[in-house]
Amino acid sequence: MFRTIFNKLMMVIYFVIGALILEALTFYVLDFGGMSEYFWYNFSLILVVGILVFIIPNYTAQYTTYTLILGLQTVLIYINYSLTRVYGDLLSIEMIRLIGEAGAAMTSSFVYIAVILELILVYVLIAVVGFLMLRYCKKDKNNAKQHFSIFSIIIILSTQLFGVGFSLHTRSKINAMTSILDAEYVLTDEFLMNTSLLKTSSYKKFGTYGYFTNIISNAIRNDAKTIETATLDYFNSGSIYGSEGNSSPVFGIDEGNNVIVVMMESIEWFGFGNGKYDPTFENLVYQDDQLEDYTFTPNITSLLFGENYLSDLGNTNKDDDALRAKNFFAKSKTNMSEGQGILGNYPVAQAITDIVNNGSKSTFGYSMPSVLSDKGYTTTYVHSHDISFYSRGDTHSAIGFDKVVGKNDIKDENGKHVYNDFEFDNWDAEGSFAKNAINHIVPEDRSKPFYTFYLNVSSHGAYTAEDNEFDGDALKYYYYVKYGIDDCELDKNGNYKLKDGVKNPTHTSWYARALENHPNQAEELVYYQCGVKGLDDAIGVIINKLKTTQIDASTPLEEKSLFDKTTLLFYADHNAYYDSLSHNVKKLNPNNNNTKELNVIPMFIVSPGLRQYNSTKEYENKFLINDRFCSAYDVVPTLFDLLGVKFNENLYLGHSLFRPADYVYTENGITKDMVVYYSNTGGLFGDNIYTFDLKTLVMGQDYSDETVDLFKAECSRILTKINFISFLNRYDLYRKLTNV
Repeated sequence: MFRTIFNKLMMVIYFVIGALILEALTFYVLDFGGMSEYFWYNFSLILVVGILVFIIPNYTAQYTTYTLILGLQTVLIYINYSLTRVYGDLLSIEMIRLIGEAGAAMTSSFVYIAVILELILVYVLIAVVGFLMLRYCKKDKNNAKQHFSIFSIIIILSTQLFGVGFSLHTRSKINAMTSILDAEYVLTDEFLMNTSLLKTSSYKKFGTYGYFTNIISNAIRNDAKTIETATLDYFNSGSIYGSEGNSSPVFGIDEGNNVIVVMMESIEWFGFGNGKYDPTFENLVYQDDQLEDYTFTPNITSLLFGENYLSDLGNTNKDDDALRAKNFFAKSKTNMSEGQGILGNYPVAQAITDIVNNGSKSTFGYSMPSVLSDKGYTTTYVHSHDISFYSRGDTHSAIGFDKVVGKNDIKDENGKHVYNDFEFDNWDAEGSFAKNAINHIVPEDRSKPFYTFYLNVSSHGAYTAEDNEFDGDALKYYYYVKYGIDDCELDKNGNYKLKDGVKNPTHTSWYARALENHPNQAEELVYYQCGVKGLDDAIGVIINKLKTTQIDASTPLEEKSLFDKTTLLFYADHNAYYDSLSHNVKKLNPNNNNTKELNVIPMFIVSPGLRQYNSTKEYENKFLINDRFCSAYDVVPTLFDLLGVKFNENLYLGHSLFRPADYVYTENGITKDMVVYYSNTGGLFGDNIYTFDLKTLVMGQDYSDETVDLFKAECSRILTKINFISFLNRYDLYRKLTNV
């Protein structure tokens, strides 16, 4: 009997030691330093798991369970490593909802052979030691029922009481430090334990078992009354933007306009124009000797620089109707940037599905579609891929859209479905999709203004030949991008091919530069550029529809078209991270996902109101360039500002680009807005400054102590706001607010 108990305790010790070895490996691989700060909290949870398996009578079943748990822990190490390398992110429970989407998006660029082999070696060694222990233990011929003797029960109870008791004591001690209403709450370990906002810091504090226990505990947390009171007080005290003395010079300049927002998948500035990446943004002023390259993105270029950009180079553009955001930042994934541009904030979770549940438009009454719907707009969401991806067919109706359209909804004039293939990486030519979906993007009904959010997919990675075998835009434009129009012709399917008889085609100057500057990735850049060209085609379809459509029957088209009554906003969701394309083109450290330069991507606005606004301004390079650090969180407040919509500022994480932020700082004689971007993939970012825990700062330039303190204060304010927004969504409190 005693030998049985001893043997089974040896199995527990084997598990605990194995878990601790893997924990040490986790911190080493993720470059987290030593073990977690709350080591004994993490250890107590490991012990709880170990003793739970101790109850299993059969040695083989016990060993199998232990090795499966340790195997899962090993897999988690690799998942976290790959997420860190690709996104700078860590796994959270909510990501499990997205396992299908994540699996579909995986390519060879997510595979790190050396790390896999290292993890396999460590795991096999742990499993072999356990197997040898199993063989020794199985020599015990005692009846398995003896495991449940009074002695074993005492061991189980005492050990579990220690493990559970110690972990609960630790949690209680941490929770006693402050309260949800305390101004310093976000700086405490309680905040790290009770939220998922600072994942890296939380993981370092609590370890693997502690980190995931905290997340599970938060999911079932229920102190609703206290939270409800604090949340309602917070939002009801928010300032109303647009009230007297609290607006901008453009407030209402586009009032009543139609609105089209285009979120551009994986788009970089180097995808436009001549393909050069220039962090100073001087590339926006095009050069005469590179005009042939502009044909890659003529529609985007015409929006950025005016319809006559080819003939007007060097001349003052009197009719400029665009604002270009020079410092637009996103360290995010597609679904997150999408949510930010629709909600004006984003849930702590990794997917909108985590906050929708049984929610309705009244639950998310602050969202862009909900607010505009209340103003009499029709609201439509259009995605050029399967609408079930990220469950958009369910979630987007709940957050306010009247109609949610994917390629599976597109029908021809005979009512027959146009698209039937919904494989993740079988993108259709984006321009063709836009033609088929144009009556959804630009609704036929003119009795109401419309708001459309359109997400393209053609420029999504990966950018290898294998991954683009069935890509519509790669099939269409591959030869066009490499060799240009003179050496190419269209085949019967409308795709470019080399002309018959052309044996030595001439490279475009764009491709020649790609070969010179990025010889190892010139082909990947071609496939990327094909996707950008497809996006440009789709934008051309939209512009053409707007410019050839009357506002109403009484207004002649030559006098004013629908284009003159529509506000257009374009923004990218994230950089081109597949195949490390952005890292390589920008010549950045491939192991660093947190640099500002890597994550600055395109955003621009075109509207008739801006033409009037710009005519009164003087600015460099003859173009209106906004250089404030900004992000997708600013999309909703900026559009509300242009449309003259009043809103509670506490409900949104961003600011209108046309008004100062709440705090400003001065460095080297230059005054700038203090803006902080919270990334769901980890960290808080300002202009050339970054932190994952509000304590350790990484700076791309020297800042004064006053500026650093202001950055930290703004981080705290943003985290407080996000925490309350999560409560607002979770407890369905929006309809109870009085200050909206």
